[in-house]
Amino acid sequence: MALADDIEFYGRAVADQTLTRAAAAQALARASGGGLTEYGAGMAIDQWKSVRAAYEQESRKAGDIWARCFEIVPPDWTVDQ
Repeated sequence: MALADDIEFYGRAVADQTLTRAAAAQALARASGGGLTEYGAGMAIDQWKSVRAAYEQESRKAGDIWARCFEIVPPDWTVDQ
């Protein structure tokens, strides 16, 4: 979870007052490779203590959705090869 690592890193830096929130948001947005805007990076930094748990929860939800997709197929369906 590289993005979660970066969010925690910059969030900690803001909490420790080694970086301003604005500088951290700019650096995180740049580090995300286009995944976050500066606004989104700032919001992520504000939530840095809970971001890893949130990502893990979303990842589990996505895995559950994929698992359910395979359960929907009736067992008598076959695939011709």
